[in-house]
Amino acid sequence: MPSPESVEAPKDRLKKLIKTLGGVIKALPKSLPSGTKDGPVAKNFTNLEFDTAEGPYYTFNQAWERVFQVAEDEKMKRFVRGKYGLPLLFIAVP
Repeated sequence: MPSPESVEAPKDRLKKLIKTLGGVIKALPKSLPSGTKDGPVAKNFTNLEFDTAEGPYYTFNQAWERVFQVAEDEKMKRFVRGKYGLPLLFIAVP
């Protein structure tokens, strides 16, 4: 099991990547629908707890894959705005 210190560097890098992603999310068209409390983004990125054995990349990636590793015609439906949409990615990384 990695020490808490060995998890901090990847966690910090992930935070920076999330910040960059945030700029992209803010630029999404206003025409996109709002996410719902029971939608895939909210289900997978709410109360995301990092697996200290695997590290933050693994934990975040697992949630990302559950949301976005879907058929192409379903993928665009996952790009949602609002409280239960992609902005949840910002709070997924403590």
